[in-house]
Amino acid sequence: MALSARRYAQALFLIAEEKGDQEQWLADLELLASSSRNSDFIAFIDSPKIENVKKIEVIKEAFSKFVSEMALNFVSLLATRNSVASLSNIADAFQELVDSEKGVERAEIVSAVKLTDEQERDIVDKLAQMVGKELSVTTYVDESILGGYLARVGDRLVDGSVKTQLENMRRELIRGA
Repeated sequence: MALSARRYAQALFLIAEEKGDQEQWLADLELLASSSRNSDFIAFIDSPKIENVKKIEVIKEAFSKFVSEMALNFVSLLATRNSVASLSNIADAFQELVDSEKGVERAEIVSAVKLTDEQERDIVDKLAQMVGKELSVTTYVDESILGGYLARVGDRLVDGSVKTQLENMRRELIRGA
């Protein structure tokens, strides 16, 4: 994650903490970040050829009914710096800061097939015991891991994938041969 995204998130977090509106900022950043995934919008808003006044006008027209005045000001600032594309990273970093304050650790679980609720609960329980914190979990399906799962909690990786097990077996066979 870009250093500037983390710095922006930290500044917003301090503002939100001071005003007690972290949930509002979370909602605003989520909405703004979803717009930053639109390549046409980003090409326009982050273009150095477009005047800042026009960018801000478009931002206010597009978002004034949906986000707070402070969030509008923030995205306008990013637009003047041609950095609106970093909104998704800023939103992620802000969410991490909020989660950290609440004692919640973020986790990602990648499996070869969609997990049942029971399987997901079992994995989450094991991971929560491992880190000793409540977890906020996101799950993904990636068929390339063949079976099992990969789980990332903070900087820890739990690799229970069949793909890795097969690669380890292959290495052992090569070493033994």
